[in-house]
Amino acid sequence: MTTNTPVKEDVKSELAQEIAKKGDEIPERFILKYPEIITPAIDAQSNLWENDLLIDYSLLSSGHQTELLKFSSALKEWGCFQVINHGMTNLYLDDLLKITKQFFSLPLEEKLKSSTADDVFNGYRIMVPCPVPKDQRKLQLWPENPLGIREILHDFSVRQKMMLDGFLKAMAQSLDLEENSFSKQHGDKGAIISTRLGLYPRCPSPDRVYGMHPHSDNCTLTLILQDNDVPEGLHIQKDDQWFNVAVIPGALFVFNGDFGEVMSNGIFKSPMHRVVTNSEKDRVSLASFCTPDPENEVEPIPQLVTTNQPKMYKKTYKKVFIESYPDDKRALDALTI
Repeated sequence: MTTNTPVKEDVKSELAQEIAKKGDEIPERFILKYPEIITPAIDAQSNLWENDLLIDYSLLSSGHQTELLKFSSALKEWGCFQVINHGMTNLYLDDLLKITKQFFSLPLEEKLKSSTADDVFNGYRIMVPCPVPKDQRKLQLWPENPLGIREILHDFSVRQKMMLDGFLKAMAQSLDLEENSFSKQHGDKGAIISTRLGLYPRCPSPDRVYGMHPHSDNCTLTLILQDNDVPEGLHIQKDDQWFNVAVIPGALFVFNGDFGEVMSNGIFKSPMHRVVTNSEKDRVSLASFCTPDPENEVEPIPQLVTTNQPKMYKKTYKKVFIESYPDDKRALDALTI
């Protein structure tokens, strides 16, 4: 969402892109204290990303049972997957990455027009209420530069909305629930899609500086378009081990968020993840977050609370959930019963 709230000079000086322009000297506050270092991730076996965690959306959305089982298994075991055949061509996704890189090449003041004052450190965020009635799109509040960014981001948001609705439906189907069991917890107006244009500048000390610290996402689902030019950046944690998320041209990466874990009563996992930096290249990404209406209560779906699977999480609102976020822990830990 664009805002006219001015960004303070001391906030501007904290921007990663502005710091990187000054050279290789990294402010001490960003460097992990010795002897702590960022432990390397391992590259998972190729069949993981190219088979077990690769979902064909065209099959999933058509009710293909084998694909539905694979989708469910991915969310239960890893909380994430790659998705292909989602209706967006490689050329379309390349154009999204290209225009994102062009956006970050703009003067600082131009970029800040598309940012909230307290949310500019790693990227610039555009809020898209979904569904998007024609009279409520308010595209005049979106960035105007570079040429074409407004149109392609709007188109991307509509395509994502359709896909994310499909995932929510499949999540319910895989658990033998009514198809709207997950979607109705987002409120009468439907899910809110928030897209972040992210930049992680080249860093001379990638073992001592995070692009983003380990965390889980306070949303239902997250969708990531990774940079094809940088083979490593996003890591997922499983069983205390970090795994590099392979960059597959034409694929989007999706993982379950904290609200998704709450609604599923712990059946679908919300994985910890982190972003690392690269010593040679800048890296961009587009991350979109599917979240409930802030006024809507979220809780485990009643049919998933059983004798064998007692209720794991308290009821919560998005705002309360965010405010309860503890330091260095998953926010879910504050909601566990």
